[in-house]
Amino acid sequence: MGKLFLYGTLAHIPLLETVLGHGLKPEQIVDARLADHAVYWVRGRAYPFIEPRKGALAVGIMLTGLTAADRARLDFYEGGFDYDLRRLQVETETGPDTAQVFFPTEPLPRGAPWDLQQWQAEWGDLTVLAAKEAMDYFGQITASELARRFPAIRRRAASYLRGQADTRKPATWSPRSRADVSVKDSRMAYSNFYAMREFDIRFRQFNGEMSDILDRASFIGFDVAIVLPYDPVLDRVLLVEQFRLGPYVRGARYPWVLEPVAGHIDAGETPEQAARRETVEEAGLTLSELIPIAQTYPSPGASSEYYHIYLGICDLAGQGGSNRGEVEENEDIRSHILSYDQLIQFVDSGEANILPLVFAANWLARNRDRLRSGA
Repeated sequence: MGKLFLYGTLAHIPLLETVLGHGLKPEQIVDARLADHAVYWVRGRAYPFIEPRKGALAVGIMLTGLTAADRARLDFYEGGFDYDLRRLQVETETGPDTAQVFFPTEPLPRGAPWDLQQWQAEWGDLTVLAAKEAMDYFGQITASELARRFPAIRRRAASYLRGQADTRKPATWSPRSRADVSVKDSRMAYSNFYAMREFDIRFRQFNGEMSDILDRASFIGFDVAIVLPYDPVLDRVLLVEQFRLGPYVRGARYPWVLEPVAGHIDAGETPEQAARRETVEEAGLTLSELIPIAQTYPSPGASSEYYHIYLGICDLAGQGGSNRGEVEENEDIRSHILSYDQLIQFVDSGEANILPLVFAANWLARNRDRLRSGA
């Protein structure tokens, strides 16, 4: 089925084998170079592109021995990134050869020269994990549909890796760990913007024996950054109002809710960066300080969603009553300013029905005097 010259992320063999769905033999991978071409980061993105450039040299690998099934899987994965193929002459240790090369279909903004080792260190694990989910959809959806889903797929991968990296043991008196769980089978029951995965799973019981195999499902959400903006000088908070599907589906008569600023943490972002970005996007506020309140699962029995909750110190003079939101995300958000007393009354009356708001308000109640004395 011909040969491919790979210069970017697919030159990372774990990713390449994930996309192909099988391991490669050493003789299938040959070091290669493409003269008069250069590889650059796409500015602001975690992947590269190649372009003709006189005197430059693009370094990569030439992949041989591809089957029709291999090519179909590669076309599905790379097609989602709007790349097509051109046939060019490449140089290998044994002399010149001809191979196909992925080129972008549209001009892309040029960043710094591509550095595969830097990408491997910063993005390799996330990209391989995201590719595992992406290739589960091979034969089920089109490459263009995969491209539409990729931001959510990468957010899920980033959340998973963030969970793996958290070595804190929440209960020092419990000997149980991930090693005490056995998964017989799992399958994605639904995937679009959000996802639902079903499991045939069992776990070690407190008597030491393994449980029966249970049929369970989990909503696979993202890590979320949540911020309660607070002005200690004016003793006021900012809340945002927007339509929420969850209350509507539950039958709530009033599915518009008042809540803190919140948003998904994008792949490559820290929770703190996402918190500051979302506060600008939803409230038009720049925070002078971001104070961690808690990191928590809101509903561990049914969801992988994870909250990073903060108090954001800011100046609320003249704020409130504005309409904001990201147009491409169809957000329609209005901000409201409440005094501290109004906030506590809102919580105590039960009108505040959003858990992160109740949690953050109670934290503020315990720390308000300290924050105001230092303002």
